[in-house]
Amino acid sequence: MADHTVERPALFRGPPAYEARTPWSPLAGMLAAVVIVGASILGSILALGTSFVAGGASPGTGQQDMNALATLAIWQATTVILTLLACLLFGGRPREVLSLRAPRVPRAYLKAVLLMAVLQVVVSAVQYLFFPQDMYGDLRPIVRLFGDQWVLALLVVGVGAPLSEELLFRGFLLSALARSRLRFAGAALVTTFLWTALHAGYSVAGLLEVLLIGLFFSWLLWRTGSLLVPIFCHAFYNTLIVIVLRYVPLPS
Repeated sequence: MADHTVERPALFRGPPAYEARTPWSPLAGMLAAVVIVGASILGSILALGTSFVAGGASPGTGQQDMNALATLAIWQATTVILTLLACLLFGGRPREVLSLRAPRVPRAYLKAVLLMAVLQVVVSAVQYLFFPQDMYGDLRPIVRLFGDQWVLALLVVGVGAPLSEELLFRGFLLSALARSRLRFAGAALVTTFLWTALHAGYSVAGLLEVLLIGLFFSWLLWRTGSLLVPIFCHAFYNTLIVIVLRYVPLPS
């Protein structure tokens, strides 16, 4: 007799694959993350000040747009470098500390993107129906930041942001906090709230969207055991936003 049982996707089946493999204690990991963020911000501020003095750019110019994007790129590059260096301390290895091993099921990338698409459609529909002005208000500053530098924006937003943010928050910091009594769930909440705080200029609806997406990325890490899956989804999500904003004008 034929077996008509439908097997559930591996993303939902079986025990979670995540395991914290870091030599960092929770307190030391939190302090290191604060130092990394502070050093990255300081470096970007110094770079921004130097670029304005050297270039003499005035507000609203294309040069200012490039300066702002370049400053973000410096923040991101500094964050990535410092995070990787921190992973080398105490005998650690970045691949293990950051969970950069490939997921056991290669199709996890596709399933994760499809799930993210469904989640984003639902969230966007709710925002459009109930908070349209907040949604457009969150997007307009991004469009102004890009200016005419769409290629640079694609690199900064679509590549730099996912790498720097995921490596630091859901890679380095989450693994350290997961060793405490918070366990993975509590560590995911803390790191997601801190990650959401980076987007403090958004509306309340926008912050809730970021929080929800961050929790989803944490769940992907928990289920697959690989930070590569959240990085891929984060990059896909950000790249899609840049492309849409490039070709679809926002209502006035």
